[in-house]
Amino acid sequence: MKRIVSVLAATMALGGCASGPTWQATGTTDEFTDKTTMMVTTSEFPASGSIVTRSLRFYPVVRKEGDEIYVGLMSGGRFKIPVGTVQLRIDQNEAWTITPQETPVSMMPSAPQYTLNLPPEQAALVKQTQDQAMLNVTQLMSPYTVTGGDKAKKIIKQMLSGHTLKYRTVGINQAASTTGEVQLDPTLAESLRVIGIDPGSL
Repeated sequence: MKRIVSVLAATMALGGCASGPTWQATGTTDEFTDKTTMMVTTSEFPASGSIVTRSLRFYPVVRKEGDEIYVGLMSGGRFKIPVGTVQLRIDQNEAWTITPQETPVSMMPSAPQYTLNLPPEQAALVKQTQDQAMLNVTQLMSPYTVTGGDKAKKIIKQMLSGHTLKYRTVGINQAASTTGEVQLDPTLAESLRVIGIDPGSL
């Protein structure tokens, strides 16, 4: 279970800009590990000053875990659903595709261990197969699909210089409403600074 820690209502209500989604910074702290993950995302009701998302909808997100930066889509609302493969397009630039396999799995249940009377080489192969299967399932069922490293930095840098971000999920077994659009306004850069990401260093 995680509890939401309010970090910032970075709405920066710029007068008439309150009608569209703005970017806000927040953090989640795991109650068992005390690990805090910072993120920037959008809200259904930006004027409320808090982040409100809905089930069966997806939202763009920038996550910061330690020194690592990730960008992609997350499932909203109380009841999360798998996100799957996503595409992001900033203005008229070529679309970015992010797959579940790019999503890091920092914490996952360990695969069941079976006591089999096998030679060491075969036992190691069985364990490796189990671990890979568990990793695949965890990534596919994840309520977010993100990418990290240089690719994430390039996407965020493009977002910072762009005006509109369009996003969608692709593939089968997806919710009916899987596309969205959000304005890339000054609250993005401001919120990134709050969670410790310097836009100028990307």
